[in-house]
Amino acid sequence: MPQRPRSTGCLIISGMPGSGKSTVSPLVAAHHERAAHISGDVLSYMVVQGRVGFLGEPAEESRRQALLCARNMCALADNFAENDIFPVIEHTIADREMLDAMVGWLRPRPVLFVVLAPPLAVCRERNAARPARSRVHFDFGPQYREMRERLAGTGWWLDTATQTPQETAAAIASQAHERAAL
Repeated sequence: MPQRPRSTGCLIISGMPGSGKSTVSPLVAAHHERAAHISGDVLSYMVVQGRVGFLGEPAEESRRQALLCARNMCALADNFAENDIFPVIEHTIADREMLDAMVGWLRPRPVLFVVLAPPLAVCRERNAARPARSRVHFDFGPQYREMRERLAGTGWWLDTATQTPQETAAAIASQAHERAAL
């Protein structure tokens, strides 16, 4: 029987739409004896009245709600970790301010940060192949470039272009503690 990966700390899986976050994150969690998958999208849609999404207007409210979602994900992750359930947070973290806030809310636990980083063309192809209701309907190219610029060298940037979701999840589960620690 293969040895289970270490289940200490908190894992954040980030990336642009089409990078594989929502497919890979639950697969990574399944590699652990006890783990929880925390989706930023699911938490953000809990705001049923007055929700302002990513890049929504007014921009200040969009940012406020994004930080609230991140804080809620971290509080939930902390509750799971406190009860020996390894939290796998799935969310697009596009800038240093958001990442630093999340790391602060998760400390003193070890924080692992993995960015699924296939080329932009691959993200666009994957997004276009989704059902219309699941597709992102804006050009996320500028955010892709900003994320690479603002977070370069932080955590583990994993090009998933030629990997299956199962291969990506296995790599993350076996190597994140060594390659993604912040």
